[in-house]
Amino acid sequence: MTRTYLLIFLFSCTLSGHAQQGTYRGADDKTNRFAKAEAAGKELLDSIYVARTRTEFAFINGTEYYPYHYRAKHKPLLFFGEERTAAIVVKGRKFENLVLQYDTFTDELIFSEIDNDFGKNRYQISIKKDIIGSFTLCFRTDTMRFRYLTDRETGAGIPAGFYEIAYDGPTGFIIRHRSVVHQRNGIDEYYHSPVGYIKTPAGYMKITSGGRLLKSFGNGSAEMKKIMDQQRIKLRKADKRHIVNVLQTYDSRRGARPVQ
Repeated sequence: MTRTYLLIFLFSCTLSGHAQQGTYRGADDKTNRFAKAEAAGKELLDSIYVARTRTEFAFINGTEYYPYHYRAKHKPLLFFGEERTAAIVVKGRKFENLVLQYDTFTDELIFSEIDNDFGKNRYQISIKKDIIGSFTLCFRTDTMRFRYLTDRETGAGIPAGFYEIAYDGPTGFIIRHRSVVHQRNGIDEYYHSPVGYIKTPAGYMKITSGGRLLKSFGNGSAEMKKIMDQQRIKLRKADKRHIVNVLQTYDSRRGARPVQ
């Protein structure tokens, strides 16, 4: 009800503002100004509604997260200790300026900014995967956008889960940020071991040997090899930026046609 009253009020203000405009600029100009005013009004309404109803934390839906790795020096949390800001899209609404952690061993997104009422610690919540449309982690030197991909989207042999969408072009490039565990002095240590997959005409292929990957591009393999040679790239040893550059070049040379 509060939201309805706010919408009516803002809509009335918008009409009033337009009534005071005395200069005629044509129907198209009026329509454009009205659309912009309406969009601005809706954005303001949403921010007021969030503040009034305390729905800025509406994305918090999950279970308590236990930091099982508390003794480990090498933690499974992606780039643990590095400053970051984060955003998450839940049911179509975007929440920004958050502090989120991504557990690369259990494939969980964690929110840890809820005070536990004692003032010493904070609750850590593992957010339900099925409500997350996407999330973004912004570090000083990189911005990483993640989306949950199902078996149907990734294809056989690639596990469902959160993947970084490194390049969302016709070919596509996704990264599974995972951790492998090794025991040191009786303590489990977690080491970041990402795996990259490139979308080819045969589906997503794990980046292992360049030769096998090139063959999967079919009649485009010669063009891909030419680009890699020109840029002096060895796919297995290339970093994310190099691989993205190769794929962008490949797509542009082939007219950015979707991969068949």
